[in-house]
Amino acid sequence: MESVYIYRIIRTGLTNFWRNIWLSATATLIMVVTLAIFTLTIIAYSVSSSAIQNIQERVDISVYFKSQVAESQIMTIKAEVEAFPEVASTQYISADQALADFRAKHANNALINESLDQLSGNPLPATLQVKAKQLDQYPQIAQELQQPQYQEYIDKVNYEDNRSVIERLARIISTVKKVGIGMMAVFSLIAILVIFNTIRLTIYNRREEVEIMRLVGATNWYIQWPFIVESILYALAASIITILLTIPILNYMLPRFSTYLGIDVATTGILSIGYIFLFQVGVALVLGVISSLVAIRRYLKI
Repeated sequence: MESVYIYRIIRTGLTNFWRNIWLSATATLIMVVTLAIFTLTIIAYSVSSSAIQNIQERVDISVYFKSQVAESQIMTIKAEVEAFPEVASTQYISADQALADFRAKHANNALINESLDQLSGNPLPATLQVKAKQLDQYPQIAQELQQPQYQEYIDKVNYEDNRSVIERLARIISTVKKVGIGMMAVFSLIAILVIFNTIRLTIYNRREEVEIMRLVGATNWYIQWPFIVESILYALAASIITILLTIPILNYMLPRFSTYLGIDVATTGILSIGYIFLFQVGVALVLGVISSLVAIRRYLKI
C-alpha cells in the first residue's frame, strides 16, 4: 500500500512537472543561474585562496645571528622560537651552508666568486628562517625576537624588509574571505526568495486541483509531496545542466590560471568535478525543498 502511495506521489509530481513545462523550465533556469553563481563564487574563492596560500608559504622572516654566537646557543634559541604559539616551523641555516648556497646560486658569476675567494672569512651569518601559522602573526613573532634576552645573540630580524608584503597579503586574504562569504550570503537569500515565489506561483496556478484533492479527502502530506517532488526535479535538472556548463569552463580556465599563477590549481580538491556536482546537488536540494515547504505551508495553510 505504501509503495502505491509513493508511486502516485512521484507520478503526480512528474505529471505536474511536464504538464507545466514552461513554468518548470523557468524554475529550472532560475535554479541554474543560482547554482552557476554559487559555483563561480566557490571557484573564484578557491583559486584565489590557493594562489594566496602559495604566496604565503614563500613568506617568512629571517633571523641573522652575530658571528661570535655558538651554534649550540643558536639551537637553544631555535627551540625557544619553535615553542612560540604563533610559529609553524623554523629552519636553521649555518654560515657555511649559507655560503655554499650563495656560491651555488651565483656559480656562473665569475666576479662574485673571485670576490668571495679574496675574503679571509665567511661574510654570511648563520640564519634562522621562521614561518608563522598565519600572516597576521609575523609582527608578534618579530616583537618577541626583539626581547632583551635575545639582543646579544641576534644581529638583525628582517621582518621590516618583508613587512609591506606580509601586511598586503594579510589584507588580501581577509578581503577574499569577507567578499566570498558576503556573496554566498547574498545569493543564498536571492535564491531562496526566487524559488519561494516560483513554488508559490506554481501552487497558485494549481489551486483548483488542490481544492479538489481536499474535497475528496486527500491528506496534507499527499497534497504537499508532489510539490516537493517537483522541487527535487528542478534541483536535479538544474544540477545536471549546471555541471555540463561548468565542465568546459573549468577545462578552459584552470590551465590558464595555473600558468598565470604558477601553481596547479586543478589539484585543489574542491575543484574536482565530483565535489562540484555534489555541492550543486546539495545546494539545489536544500534551497528547493526548504523554499517549497515554506511556500506550501504559508499558501496552503497546512
